[in-house]
Amino acid sequence: MDYTDVLDSYGTIIEEDLKRRLDEMVRDGQKYHPFLGDVYDATREFVLRGGRRLSACSTLIVYQGFTDKIDERIVRVCTGIELYRHSILIHDDIVDAEDKRRGKETLHKIIAVGFDERFGVASAMFAGNILYALALECLLESGFEQNKIADAVKLLATEFRAVNESQILDMLFEYKNPDVKEWEVMAARRAASLFKASLLAGGLLASASKKDLELLHEAARHIGFAFDIQDDIIDTFATLEQYGRVPCGDIGKRKKPLHIIIALQKEAQQKKKRLAAIMQEGRILEGAEIEYVRSMIRDCGALDEAKSISRKHAGQAEELIIKTGMNQDAKDFFISFIRFVNESLDWYK
Repeated sequence: MDYTDVLDSYGTIIEEDLKRRLDEMVRDGQKYHPFLGDVYDATREFVLRGGRRLSACSTLIVYQGFTDKIDERIVRVCTGIELYRHSILIHDDIVDAEDKRRGKETLHKIIAVGFDERFGVASAMFAGNILYALALECLLESGFEQNKIADAVKLLATEFRAVNESQILDMLFEYKNPDVKEWEVMAARRAASLFKASLLAGGLLASASKKDLELLHEAARHIGFAFDIQDDIIDTFATLEQYGRVPCGDIGKRKKPLHIIIALQKEAQQKKKRLAAIMQEGRILEGAEIEYVRSMIRDCGALDEAKSISRKHAGQAEELIIKTGMNQDAKDFFISFIRFVNESLDWYK
């Protein structure tokens, strides 16, 4: 099974309901004030730009994996999961001062047109908060039993807090040199929190057993680690043509992905000082600097070590997914995705 085929199929189902909910949001905004309608229209475009709806589809697939069905209730929850994810993306773009998301301008850049940067940032921040509120509304109006809804809402609130906590630490690392253990503490609530929210929401609403929920929780944690490490490696080693972004963008912003932390621990003092000097400036890196950073990470073994850690997490995630009581189709989807994350590490050398 190719996980992308499943995402394309299930994503279409979710997309239809997502569009309806976003259309309602735009109409409500227009009734309140024309400019709010404009902000909501820009937010709608941002959410609907594309992507395979991995988070929402994961919720749907887990639910289907335990119940062998798809109904309107879970589709509305999946719409909520997608709004939840985009509320985080909008805030991420603001914090990271990103100009582009999926090849187009970020929301805060769009809203700033005709005003100024402060206005765009503040308005987009509020729009992200609004999407989080709408995500909870989707769960509350889904039609599931009240106790299940309460558990799902609590789950999203808990993981939303967790991912924001991780972002604070991620920013802190721009000003200090964490060790691997401290990075693991941060990463345990980064992508891992989004996967926990996605997988566990489907499990809770499908009345999965306590044992299965525990397995999903641990699987999501390991998937999050594997995905984060892979994504950071892509940012450093993929080309502009492959990724659509300037290589080493995160490192240029003084961020400390795992392979940089390992390199700083391994390298000689002179190389550490040069790398620190490059990162300290907080700017887009140029050709020679990019090649220096990449070579240093490769030569000291940091790239291979980070890949090994990612593969270890991927392997543990796969073992946990296999142990769940989901049907084979659901298991095959997650195994396919996990193996893709694992195998794609070989593309970057």
